[in-house]
Amino acid sequence: MKNEKSLKIIDKNHNYLWKNFEYFPFVIKECKGSIIKDVDDNEFIDFLSSASSLNLGSSHPIVTKAIKDQFDKFTQYTLGYIQNEQAGEYARLLTSVYPGGIKAKVAYANSGSEANDTAIKYARAFNGRQKIISFINAYHGTTYGAITISNCTNQMKKGMGPFLPEVFSFPFYGKDVSDEFAEKESTKLIEEAFEKYLPPQDVSAIFIEIVQGDAGIIPAHPIFIKKLYNLCKKYGILFIVDDVQQGFFRTGKMFSVENYEGIIPDGITLGKSFGAGLIGSCFIAREEIIDALGSPGHVVTLAGNAITCAAGIAAFGVYYSEEFQKLLKSNNELLEKLGKELKLKQPEIIGNIRQLGINMGIDLNEKNDKNMTYKIIFRCYEKGLLLISIARNTLRIQPPLNIPSELLEKGFQIINEAIEDYKNGKISDEVLKNKNIW
Repeated sequence: MKNEKSLKIIDKNHNYLWKNFEYFPFVIKECKGSIIKDVDDNEFIDFLSSASSLNLGSSHPIVTKAIKDQFDKFTQYTLGYIQNEQAGEYARLLTSVYPGGIKAKVAYANSGSEANDTAIKYARAFNGRQKIISFINAYHGTTYGAITISNCTNQMKKGMGPFLPEVFSFPFYGKDVSDEFAEKESTKLIEEAFEKYLPPQDVSAIFIEIVQGDAGIIPAHPIFIKKLYNLCKKYGILFIVDDVQQGFFRTGKMFSVENYEGIIPDGITLGKSFGAGLIGSCFIAREEIIDALGSPGHVVTLAGNAITCAAGIAAFGVYYSEEFQKLLKSNNELLEKLGKELKLKQPEIIGNIRQLGINMGIDLNEKNDKNMTYKIIFRCYEKGLLLISIARNTLRIQPPLNIPSELLEKGFQIINEAIEDYKNGKISDEVLKNKNIW
């Protein structure tokens, strides 16, 4: 594989950019749909969707047209002082599909992290309480409030404290635990805390990812979620869902919580695919929560800008089209089938597989080789498939939701080939020089 141009640009960029993960010597040149081309003209199938921020793939024609049309009118003018029609229309669409049909409003922001910071502000302003509960292995972002409630690695917080006070973290339970265990144990520590040191009447909100993304694509156990929700209702605690990674049909539903019967959150944070590839996010919540705080308590110069909202409106129409919903269903079924087939082909390498929608975590049995996962994803890269690992040994499978079936099948073929190459000792330790990963 040629990568001379990529290496040259990466070397230059290191002089000017902050440190980021670099899984591969890869510099993007262009991206259309589910195919990415690098500056060396290598092509890749996209199994990452730019960290789930391109749920419709890159440069979707309907979205691209909406962006160009808006550019011809005006780029942006701050919503902090001057209203624009696009911001209101996108908010109308988002609130029209809010779970439970309750009256909701939107507060815009610029990123998923910022949306979670926004939600913390609104929660505290609404009920006057200070304490926040989040969960171990959660990832909510890297702005100050979001990083405080994140708990997936100590490398996020090392040397940067003190953080927000009055934040408490408890275990998260996925579908891998039994119903009996979930019923008996999943909220036991929280309930004990409420009795001994954490007065529930002082807790403002619980923040939770219904599917813990960077922990390994772990859907929450339904009983765990129901018990949490009931605790919130009992004590007047806001139940806030972080859907930054999992929103916009990544789980098969517009909001991940819609996969859990009877749960109507008080608020939801959205980001990543919020702008169909453009920067933007929001906190959408019950009307009375959003009405609890106004400017300058929440004013963000570029949030809710017309171009991002125009892109979001166009994408919304695509998501709810009959054609897209049909493709979403068939891809969901195909992904499940491909995951099962891969496990049958590679039973000694493939461990647990977790899936909810076009959203899969595949655990690899690293055993005595802590570099196995990286070698496999690097070989996938060399064979033309872009995917990464999370939680040390989990393959993150999040292609565009509308990926053509033949590309989805080809991607799994490449994963299988990469595993075979690893088993046959064909992947040199030389690739480890590129290892700079999550």
